[in-house]
Amino acid sequence: MSAGTPSDAGTRAFVQPDLLPGMDPGPVPPPLRYPGGKARVARLLLQYAPPHREYREVFAGGAALFFQKRKAETSWINDRHPGLYAFYVAVRDDFGEFADLCRKQTGDLRSLFEYWANRRDLMEAEGDSSILERAVQFYFINRTVWGGRVVYDPQRKSRLYFSNPQGWHNLERRLERLALASAKLQGVKITCLSFEQCLRECTADTFIYCDPPYIRDTLCHPTDKLYDRSFDEEHHRALASLLKDTPAKVMISYDDCPEARELYSDGPWRFVQLEWRYCGRYALTKKDKANGVKERKVPGKELLILNY
Repeated sequence: MSAGTPSDAGTRAFVQPDLLPGMDPGPVPPPLRYPGGKARVARLLLQYAPPHREYREVFAGGAALFFQKRKAETSWINDRHPGLYAFYVAVRDDFGEFADLCRKQTGDLRSLFEYWANRRDLMEAEGDSSILERAVQFYFINRTVWGGRVVYDPQRKSRLYFSNPQGWHNLERRLERLALASAKLQGVKITCLSFEQCLRECTADTFIYCDPPYIRDTLCHPTDKLYDRSFDEEHHRALASLLKDTPAKVMISYDDCPEARELYSDGPWRFVQLEWRYCGRYALTKKDKANGVKERKVPGKELLILNY
């Protein structure tokens, strides 16, 4: 089946917010559902943000802090997922065409999901090739899978299944919110780089927010990991080593576990323990579910690690 292409996109114009170039539209609802995202706690975390002129979000994911905070003089969001990169670039640079291609995704949503989930050519693309199609692919899958988890790894294809058709309903309302995200992204640097590349040439006026894959995700079986680009122990240690020596102000989010505290036990760090209920994680056993026990969100211990 055909899902439409940018060349035959509709002609309906989408009105962007009436902002002067570089103007900050203020707090914007994060445009994506994202596993481990900070949408519900972004305002809490921003209470700990220091003064800064440059902002870098190294593991952007849903980029909740970026969308909730006041824009710095320069902003940089980065994520290693190529589909997520394409989504942010398309929303920033080609929002009208992106919105038109989204509007073409109508009819049998399950069939559309199968179409996008089997476009391996788009999933394997990198850089700026086929940006619009890759962006719509990522957004459609994000809206229609459980928890917003978009897994491109072919060895974990069983994790990519159609389970949330209501996520594509009320599209025009969602596009209105995405228009605000587009305005927020204007002038923002967007990359798909390693964290090592994103930590270079910082200054004392740089504020870095890192929300890397958590320790518990590292310890999971490969089929249970939340992200395509997961961490192993060496990644965690390399990140800690680089951040120890940076002149930038750094905020790191981790699960509060002995391994995380050990990583940052030496250096300029202080710990702030927080607690909130995880989205998508429940305190039910399989037996509970079989017996119809009502779900309850799991309270989790979270750790902010600061060098200021």
